[in-house]
Amino acid sequence: MGQRRPLRVAVAEDAPVVVAGVEAILRAAGSDLTPVAIDSSRHGSPPPDVVLYDPHRGVPDGIGPVAGHPGPTLIAFSWTVSEDVAVRSRAQGAAGLLSKDLPVARLLASIRAIHAGDRIDYTVTVEGGPATGRNAPRPDGLTAREVEMLELITQGLSNEEIARTLYLSINSVKTYIRTAYRKIGVTRRPQAVLWGVHHGFAADPPRPLSG
Repeated sequence: MGQRRPLRVAVAEDAPVVVAGVEAILRAAGSDLTPVAIDSSRHGSPPPDVVLYDPHRGVPDGIGPVAGHPGPTLIAFSWTVSEDVAVRSRAQGAAGLLSKDLPVARLLASIRAIHAGDRIDYTVTVEGGPATGRNAPRPDGLTAREVEMLELITQGLSNEEIARTLYLSINSVKTYIRTAYRKIGVTRRPQAVLWGVHHGFAADPPRPLSG
């Protein structure tokens, strides 16, 4: 079976630091996500699969179906995620509303899940759980940050890779992992991976363990 092509994600007009930041995150995300220009189809390239846009600015002009492509998945992306913004986003055709405050791992997981049509809460905020298709309460009293650690460990990331992904210090990562291990009753990384697989955290094929 051939390798699945990357998901093409475009960021609509926004504050330059927001556009540059999200595009940098997408470039560092791995082989399954890639940033593209919002008007890529005008230059002979395939159109985007996903468009992140600020609902206060509105849906960019020219976004819609093109020949052989049904049109991108619209995802609203805002600093404000109140109920009225959610209502506006739905009316604009957005499949979900993401907070610009989201940690990197949860932002990327949410983009993947919304495009795939996984069942998640419409609005994803810092306080909400990671958008990976699981709406059940966080198991074993874990915090959102501890859940992120276990998800990334299950997917094969080393402590150093987790620190880079979440923009945390290596010491913070180790602290979160220790508290997560204590709550789920494990002491070693392979045990944590098995726990994560059992709880549905292996959304992507795990890479070989390191550390």
